[in-house]
Amino acid sequence: MNCIDAIEGVVKKVISDLHAMHAAGEMDDTEYARSARVVIEGTDSFVVDNCEITPTPELLKTVLFEFARDLWKRSLEEREALFDTTGDEGYKNYYFDYIFRHGVYPE
Repeated sequence: MNCIDAIEGVVKKVISDLHAMHAAGEMDDTEYARSARVVIEGTDSFVVDNCEITPTPELLKTVLFEFARDLWKRSLEEREALFDTTGDEGYKNYYFDYIFRHGVYPE
């Protein structure tokens, strides 16, 4: 295993643990997205500062962001199935992206 794989694996585990707290009701959507953002941006900063790790730090950031969003969307879909509702896929992406970038719910 190379260094970037180890970093990606550890960060995905941290994001998964944060998501588990969200799924258990210990965090709302905003807290989960903010926490994921801190972890992802911290990882990105570390990888950028240590350029020998990977020549494409933006790729890692994208992979981690999509991982965090996909976990959130999966749990949202499970809640929707529980209450027999469905949501627009584009809106789900917008909703999570907005909270992730701005730290608050969209207005």
